[in-house]
Amino acid sequence: MLWCHRCLRDVEPKKIATPTFDGMLIVEYYCPKCGILLETRKEKLELPSRKMPVGGLYVAFEGIDGCGKTYHATRLVERLEKEGYEVVYVKEPWIKEIKKFLYEHKIDPDAEVYIFATDRIILQVEVVLPALEEGKIVISERSIYASLSYQGAMGIPEEFIWAINRSIKVPDIVFLLDISAEEAMLRLKRERRRLTKYETLEFLRRVRERYLKIARKYKKSKFIVVDSTKDKEEVAKEIYEKLMELLEKY
Repeated sequence: MLWCHRCLRDVEPKKIATPTFDGMLIVEYYCPKCGILLETRKEKLELPSRKMPVGGLYVAFEGIDGCGKTYHATRLVERLEKEGYEVVYVKEPWIKEIKKFLYEHKIDPDAEVYIFATDRIILQVEVVLPALEEGKIVISERSIYASLSYQGAMGIPEEFIWAINRSIKVPDIVFLLDISAEEAMLRLKRERRRLTKYETLEFLRRVRERYLKIARKYKKSKFIVVDSTKDKEEVAKEIYEKLMELLEKY
């Protein structure tokens, strides 16, 4: 029971609970007679937990379209496998139908965050987390940082994206292959394929800015920025040597 100062008596309040993105509930209590707000409380929202593995190494390749993620990710996988490492290669978006839907339809940016997060969680539960639990190296094209950069460049706040992705495993190491938007567009056009809705000069400029901003924020702990305009062999060598150096710490 709560006291209603308008009705001047104790009432059994009407309760409205609203979940927040930080895992809490905002609970509002209203008078059932006059409808005024009597009290607001903040309570912890109980959510399903997901066990995070303690072994393995989760490596992500990031960068704007055309930066060379596929080439260098698969190149690294091949070399690691030749040297006897157990490696699992994945790519976001993971589910082909989701990727096709996202690329063919116009969707609001906040809805894209949900869709990418759903795909990411499925990928992690089915492939990434089991592989890490077995002590394998997971090489991934894109990760949570792609959402922060691409949907962030569309105006979605970073806090919103992190909240939707709060239950995912973040990469241990991120190789950011950096090139200008102009160079990226030249590469994409040389491939002679139809460009996607994400592949415009102005948008790629904004995405690159977001990536570099994120890299500066996390650089000391996990981001390695690589100049992807250099010769492919030189870039591949730099990535491999840096990974070998970091593997000694894991």
